[in-house]
Amino acid sequence: MITKSKIVLFSAVFWGSAVYADTQMAYFPPVPESWNVKVEGTSIEYSSPVNKKTQPQPKTKVRFQYTKTTQDKDATTLAEEYAKNNECGAPREQGKAFFTISCPNIARNAVIVGEPNNMYFIELSGEVTAEAKNLINTYVTSIVNGKRTFEDREIGEKLSH
Repeated sequence: MITKSKIVLFSAVFWGSAVYADTQMAYFPPVPESWNVKVEGTSIEYSSPVNKKTQPQPKTKVRFQYTKTTQDKDATTLAEEYAKNNECGAPREQGKAFFTISCPNIARNAVIVGEPNNMYFIELSGEVTAEAKNLINTYVTSIVNGKRTFEDREIGEKLSH
């Protein structure tokens, strides 16, 4: 009887761990088919597929980062600093505390949205593809619509000029 219960327990643990080993982390936004994803600290980087023979480097990379340490800098200041440091065009205000930055000289685009010490940063390097746009739009929509994300509930809202 004891042996039977040990076998049942062993098989439950074994099968449970085997099932667990086959599971994968669910990323948000979801990883496009055949793309790669890498997590480093507070950053997640999605990269387009590569072919070791014909295209060893990804054509597109999208990096998402969240930080609580902006030295009390707001989105305007961070967007201006990013543009200056990367020789980009002037940041374009898309909504309250929501900026896009285009850097055609280095094939890079960025989105900055948030409030001091509660900031989201998205950077696209390389080709602007439908998959990359979808990743970014899904993420930004989630941030802006998640009103409990920010103390200021109007972040991301269109400005009336």
